[in-house]
Amino acid sequence: MRTRYIVLTAAAIITAAAWLFTTHQSAPRVITPVAQPAADAVPSAIPVPMCAATEPGQPMHLIGRVFDEHNKPLPKASVIAYSTDNTGLYVPRGSSTRTPRINAVAVTDANGWFHFTTIKPGPYPDTDDPMHIHLHIDAAVHKHMYRTLWFEDDPRLTPAKRRAIDAETRIVPLVKRDDGTLEARCDIRLEGA
Repeated sequence: MRTRYIVLTAAAIITAAAWLFTTHQSAPRVITPVAQPAADAVPSAIPVPMCAATEPGQPMHLIGRVFDEHNKPLPKASVIAYSTDNTGLYVPRGSSTRTPRINAVAVTDANGWFHFTTIKPGPYPDTDDPMHIHLHIDAAVHKHMYRTLWFEDDPRLTPAKRRAIDAETRIVPLVKRDDGTLEARCDIRLEGA
């Protein structure tokens, strides 16, 4: 049973990563508000860097929990995160790859937590699309979930964009931490397969 679980989890991660890095580079989804996790909840996950600590831009943490369909924390779920750099590009202009330069994969801990360190992404150049981070979430015997996270304080988040709600996108507040970095939190609930 354990071997089957490991194989299924590995297959889900590989499938999500292959899809993510070969087919997805479309315009971001429209946003919809969602309840946020308690600000005083202390994450237990070890931070996973999406980029080097020297990456230009404002440092930020993306922290959240993955829950199952019964609202119980879901350990060993894979969370793939990627975003643009502070200039709004996934890869440098003229690059031969479509793989986003700022990306990482985290596996939720025993309490369902994930934690990424990154920078606040820039908006796409020459567009009015808000800044955002993409997430792909997979877990054994659960449906794959895709999320786009836009930030509450983004001036590009117009009333018209707020009205054009999409089920995949969420607005998350950015909070300044004591150390000067930003923090965004987002809980995710997966449906059973």
